[in-house]
Parts: sequence; structure tokens; C-alpha cells
Amino acid sequence: MHNSKIPIIRRLARSGDTMRAWQMFTDAALEGDRHPDTLTLKGRLLKDRGLSAPSTAERARLLGAARQAYLSAAAMMPATYPLINAATIALLEGNRKDAAILATRVLAMLDAGDHEPETAYWLHATRAEACLLLGEIDKGQAVLAQAVRQAPRAWEDHASTLRHFRLIMATLARPAEWLDAYRPPASLHFSGIIHVAPDQMQSPERIAEAVDRIRPGFAFGALAAGADIMVAEALLARDVELHVMLPATIEGFRHDSVSSFGTHWEARFDAILDSAASVETIETLDAVSQSGIYVGDEMAMGCAIRHARQLESHAVALRLGDGTRAQGSLLDAAWRDRGLPIERVSLERSGTTTSPPPTFAREALVAVPDGEQADHFAHAGAALVRHGAFTIARFDDPVAAARIALADVTLHGRTLGVTYGAYDPAGNVTQRLETAVRVAGAGLPGQVPVSRSLALALTLHAPDLHCENFGQIASAQGDLALGLLAVR
Repeated sequence: MHNSKIPIIRRLARSGDTMRAWQMFTDAALEGDRHPDTLTLKGRLLKDRGLSAPSTAERARLLGAARQAYLSAAAMMPATYPLINAATIALLEGNRKDAAILATRVLAMLDAGDHEPETAYWLHATRAEACLLLGEIDKGQAVLAQAVRQAPRAWEDHASTLRHFRLIMATLARPAEWLDAYRPPASLHFSGIIHVAPDQMQSPERIAEAVDRIRPGFAFGALAAGADIMVAEALLARDVELHVMLPATIEGFRHDSVSSFGTHWEARFDAILDSAASVETIETLDAVSQSGIYVGDEMAMGCAIRHARQLESHAVALRLGDGTRAQGSLLDAAWRDRGLPIERVSLERSGTTTSPPPTFAREALVAVPDGEQADHFAHAGAALVRHGAFTIARFDDPVAAARIALADVTLHGRTLGVTYGAYDPAGNVTQRLETAVRVAGAGLPGQVPVSRSLALALTLHAPDLHCENFGQIASAQGDLALGLLAVR
């Protein structure tokens, strides 16, 4: 690899973070590089930008530039990847003749073995794509089935293929339902009652039956004593990739939501943490609270939706018992508004009474640079406070904060930052204000950097607001993951 940044940029592009990948590409001064690897990556980035362009003219310009980059790369080396992408772009541009010519060249290279080293999956998937471009739909279906058999768990590769094939079928005005058979498994969000009644001896069986009905490949949720831990164990037993989202630090959550319900839950909790694919926490909270649970569930639900979208799959929710934690019914309403299904398993709580967790609070903070007009944030319902060289607009509604910040940046082009989360009112307010200021400093012209918690909440509540991952910045609580909100 002639440039060490190319694999990093390619991974960003594959994960769907097109804006960040393009920014890194241009920052590395790669736009004028004529190396085939660079041209191929440039084609990928331009194509992705073109497919999400806000206007027909911009789409046409970017797709045309992408096709030229791919063709330039293909002219320098015998490779099917740039050629098949140029062929598909030609079809998307309405040029079926060129698409067919390029697809035929790809098939000839595959038949002759005159191509780049590649996995069996991608060689079969490339052949299937060429068949579709030539209108040979039945043959394309058969070859795609062969491809999937070569790598049955290569979910990201399958998703990339399905994304391309759906575009092709839509452009050809042909049915695409047959592609559903190759979708990666569902991404699951789970939540359930704490402290399941001891006489519910059939609970593990009911939970296992629900998991077997859904057949998820990935799952997101917390690990409170009771139903959460039980479903997590069922998921791990079925080799489901588990991602844990805790509404407080690990120590605080373990004390409040595991140990206090019986020490017999502790070993199970620790074993699940050790087996989880990832563990994410709300590090600003040392205790479990209703607001923290709400934000944690928002984040886990947002993760499930984003993961399903990235894999061209679908998201499902599983509720064990009443499943209502910290206004959970409001979050479930948002889930249903997205057209997403909810499975339910009937479980009963233990008769033991426990004190509810403290309420705490939630808010979104918009950091506005000194000297900039901020009155319109107050008119939108925010409370304004000064912090150094910034005005901080404090919103109860994170979606309202994101919308007005994006509108402000679109109109005025200034740099704002938005954070969101749960907090202890007795905690350090200066620290939260300072974090909002640091996020504002990470901005790019015309875009709004936001905290990861806000990006995931928007995924659930405001799907029209497009937000990509955007790296990290340092904060008083450690590295802070950011999203990047932009107009589409």
C-alpha cells in the first residue's frame, strides 16, 4: 500500500462515514494522486457522495467523476473491481450500452483469470453483478447464492453487495425481493424487568423461544439483574454478537442494578461482560438513574438501528415483562414510529419492593461562539448561560437542539457544537459546559459536530437528520466520541 492512510479511509467509507472519509482523503492531499489504489478509493468516495447528493445536478456531477476515477484506475492495472463499479455507475447514469460493454469485459477477465487477487466471495459477487447489468437476472441470482456459500458470515461484504444490487434492480425496474434471502441477521435491542419472580421457572425457556423466533445476529442492551442478564445469556449461547450499553459506570451499575438484587447475579454479570463484543457506559454518571436509563436505552436502540442499516438488514426490539424502564413506553413509541417491530415475552416481577432510582435530568447543550447572535436559541425554548467565550443554549429536547443548530449552521456557516446526555444536578456543571465548547471546536464549515449520545438519539427520534461517526476528541471524562450532522 503506497499510502498508509488509504486502509483507514477505506474502512471509514465501508462503515458509511462518507463525510469523514472524504475529509481525511482531501486532508491527505490524495485528490490529485494517480496511483490505482488512490483512484479506486476516490471513485468509491465520489460514488457514495453522489448517491446521497441533495440535488440531481450534484448527483450527476459526482457520479460522473466517480466513473472516470474508476476507469482511470482500471486502465493502469487488470482489475475487475474498478471496472464493475464503473459499469454500475454507467447504468445509474442511464447509459446501459456502456454498462453492458464494461460488464462484458469484467466477465471476460474473470473467465480468463486475468484479474487482481481476491477472495472467492468477491469474485463470485462481481460475476453476479455483471450478470445483473447484462439483464441476466436468473444467472445473477444463482451466482450470488454461490458467493454467499463461500463466506456465509461475511456480513459487511454481503451488505455492500446487497446495497449495489438493490440499486441495479431499481434502475432496471425489476423486482428485488429475492435479495431479502441474503440479508444479514437482525440487530436486536432488548430490555426487560429487573428481579424476575422466583416462581417464574419457565422464564429461560420463554426467553430462548423468543430469541429463536427473532434469530438475531447482533444485540444491544443493558445487563440489569433479572431479564436483561437472562436474555444476554441466551444470546451468547447462540453465538449472537452482544454489545452492552450501561447507563452508568460499570462500578456504579454493578452496585445499583446487579449486586443489590442478590450476589448470585454478580458472577453472571461479570461473565457476560467478559464475553461481550463491546461494553459502552455513560461515564459521567456514577449511579443508576431514570434519566441515565432513558439515555442508555436511546443509545442502545440507536445502535441497533444504525447497525441494521449499515448491514442492509433490519432491527427488532424484544421486551421481557412490561419492559418499561424510565419512560420506556415513550422510546417504544419512537421505535414503532420508525416502522420497527417489537416482540414481547410475558414475565412477572418479584414481589420484593425496591426503591426507584433517582430521577436526575437530561439536556442538550449548544455551544455558540462569542459575538454570534444567540437570541433565536432562546426564542426556541433554550435557557442561555455564558461560559468563557461562548454562549451555551440549554435545551430539554435534544431533537429541537439539533434542528436549530443545523439550521443555524446552514444559514450562517458558523461553528457550533451540540452535546446531550443525562446528568446529576448536583454534579459539575462547568465540566459539561466545557465539553460542549470542545465539541464546537471540532466542527467543519457547514457541519455540526455532536456527541455520540445525541447522534444515536437522533437515529431513533429523527431519521431525517443524517449523522455520521466523526472520530474522537479529548474531554475531562476521557476520549469523547463524536458524530457529524450535515444537511442532505
